[in-house]
Amino acid sequence: MRSNASNAPSSDGAVASPTALWPCGGRSAHSLGSTSESGPEWNSDSDPVSLSISELAHRCQVSTRSLRYYEEQGLLLPSRNAVGHRRYQAKDADCVGLIQRLYGAGLPSDLIRTVVREWKLPDSAPRVEALLRTRHAELSREVEELHSKLTSLEAVLNAVTGNK
Repeated sequence: MRSNASNAPSSDGAVASPTALWPCGGRSAHSLGSTSESGPEWNSDSDPVSLSISELAHRCQVSTRSLRYYEEQGLLLPSRNAVGHRRYQAKDADCVGLIQRLYGAGLPSDLIRTVVREWKLPDSAPRVEALLRTRHAELSREVEELHSKLTSLEAVLNAVTGNK
């Protein structure tokens, strides 16, 4: 998926480059940040820009409440300064963009969390693609079921109103 050269349309119809869809500007999983015992983290001391929650919210055009929710869901992992305030790296803005696109695509938090965590791992593209294709298939089945229900309802409406 990362190597896919096609552009993907956004919810507003604009076309985003593939690197705009992925955390950290589409860099490889190896450059996503420092690693801890639990694996790579978004935040890295090598990223010189440190943002407050309000600065990140402004940069991403989201509410601070959304960023707190993403943290509660395990989707964003801010560091904390000496007095306990959240600190984000500039690249976290890319992660917020990815999270928003995945929510916009109808993915639940648990699947988004899995996608975000998987993406941080080396050679993750096939696993991430499989997760997203599975969700795509599920949504396609739901669309077919809804279409069938809509057709049935239209038949009932036509019978009730005398239209054929």
